[in-house]
Amino acid sequence: MKRYLVLAIALVAVVGLVGYAVDYPRIGLVLATGGLGDKSFNDQSYKGVMDAAGVIAAQYGVAVDDVFDYVETADIAEYEGYQLQFAASGDYDIIVCIGFDQASALEIVAPQYPDVKFVIVDSVVFGDNIASVVTNDWESAFLVGAAAAMMSETGVIGFEGGMEIDLIIGFMNGYSQGAEWAVPGTEVLVRYVGEWSNPTLGAELAREMYNAGADIVYGAAGKSHLGVFTAAEELGKLAFGTDVDQAATAPEHADIIVGSGLKRVDLAVESQVLSLVSGTWAPGIFSYGIATDFGFGTGISIGDLNVNDYVIKSESQVDVPCEVILKLVEAANGILDGTIVIDPSA
Repeated sequence: MKRYLVLAIALVAVVGLVGYAVDYPRIGLVLATGGLGDKSFNDQSYKGVMDAAGVIAAQYGVAVDDVFDYVETADIAEYEGYQLQFAASGDYDIIVCIGFDQASALEIVAPQYPDVKFVIVDSVVFGDNIASVVTNDWESAFLVGAAAAMMSETGVIGFEGGMEIDLIIGFMNGYSQGAEWAVPGTEVLVRYVGEWSNPTLGAELAREMYNAGADIVYGAAGKSHLGVFTAAEELGKLAFGTDVDQAATAPEHADIIVGSGLKRVDLAVESQVLSLVSGTWAPGIFSYGIATDFGFGTGISIGDLNVNDYVIKSESQVDVPCEVILKLVEAANGILDGTIVIDPSA
């Protein structure tokens, strides 16, 4: 199900005046650039909204298609228009905006529609009708860095980010600190793709790191880091995914994906939408992670057992030694009790 929002702004204004009455909540979703098919962030966000839409559809006896519409964006410049079209239609009770770079558009759109509730993921925008969802991504990256350092045979590991921005730098810093915590002296190579949907360049940059001595590379670059998996397959190396268990979402690479950092944005988004249904929705900042009030939102999928809430099994075909899993449990417990403090800005 997909409905392309291609009406002219003038027509949208008319539709907004006419509207149509429904007695169940409706959701609009504006995906981040790169769209569906990244097998991580956008796909996971879509799943969260779909899961919430399924609950609403079952509760009200309607089809999921009646509850949920979405749009994929190709360029940042499209965000404001799509947000406006959803809001101006008068048909949507809550609009979910995926990605930090929707913040500027939302600052313009949300105040114009005070009766519409908005959720933004990975950024903070203040407003009486806005919930900002942020995740301690550096926690999952710390766990991945610890595992990568322990699994590495060369003492050199790599990190591939989508863009050199604070959000992804936080991933990189968490990864580097986790590696140093687990195996002091581990060298971390870093590359930034500069975009989220270029797996060809992602593969090229991963090859550079593998050829420079890294035997494991962690990707946090949307569709772009799918190229990391391609390069790892070509060169007989290993990789880590991000946001979801990418050994499950990209099973063709399960033989080289050791594990994946978990963001669980699907749970966070689903929670926000369903709070609207329960009447508990509120504006503000909602931080998800190990060391937060929610106690979920980050972790790692690795190995073949669910050990605790933060170290869970993966569909990976790579054998992971028991000592690695035990070290990850130690790390997660340390983050939880505050004995391990990660500095995402360091």
